[in-house]
Amino acid sequence: MIGNNKRSRRTFENIIFGTINTVLSKLVEKTNLSKKIFDFYGRILPIPQTIVRGIPIKTIIPLNQVGIYNTIKNWEEREPEVLDWIDSFEEGCTFFDVGASFGTETLYAALKKDGPEKIVSFDLSLEASFSLAYNVSLNKINNVEQYFMALSDKIKLIRFSEPTNYNYVKGMDKYYFLSLNTISISLDDFVRLTLLSPDYIKIDVDGAEQSIISGMSETIKNQRLKSVVVEVSETSEPFITRFFDKADFKIDFERIFEGEETIYKNIIFTRR
Repeated sequence: MIGNNKRSRRTFENIIFGTINTVLSKLVEKTNLSKKIFDFYGRILPIPQTIVRGIPIKTIIPLNQVGIYNTIKNWEEREPEVLDWIDSFEEGCTFFDVGASFGTETLYAALKKDGPEKIVSFDLSLEASFSLAYNVSLNKINNVEQYFMALSDKIKLIRFSEPTNYNYVKGMDKYYFLSLNTISISLDDFVRLTLLSPDYIKIDVDGAEQSIISGMSETIKNQRLKSVVVEVSETSEPFITRFFDKADFKIDFERIFEGEETIYKNIIFTRR
């Protein structure tokens, strides 16, 4: 019954939005009146303020970014253990946010009282990186260094796929993926290049976590690194837990999430 309801809803949505997209496409092809639509839409950008544990945070929500809307509406409840972890940071530390998205943890850490002295944020998503840069500027944050780049186990070319979210395009599935090629470096290489060393690292990269952690074999030896939170899958968890155990880190906390197709966890590792 649930599957039938989903199919019926998708069929209905395709009829509505497929028709709208077809009409707009014809207007662009055949007339100049369509410019007024783009002039109007191009000026719409909601910038709500969300209070997260008493901290006011401004974020942009492009109208096609349903995921950002859902996240800011559930900011405190979504992953409270990660906010607790950030609240435990000592003043003056350096925080690496790997998989920063639009800034869920970066913005909170940067704006909270007695937060990190420096935050280094990484994300490879085109839209998320744009949103993060915009949000950093909106909130007048000056202690964030943002990197639009990939991290992995070494310098290499990789193929990255990014979902299209909720666009309706004829002949394409809902939430289909587009791929591009990019270059990646290891976290160890990044530290050597920039001379920046983390006290805390968050890694939330939807499947690339094992490769990234393989590339931090030198960084993990630096006694300055106190704790790492990683989102792991059933596939990556055994390797990652062994890696941190050998580096003399213990599991301080773990939380299981059940997605539609997989089970994953947030695990907080802390140096023994």
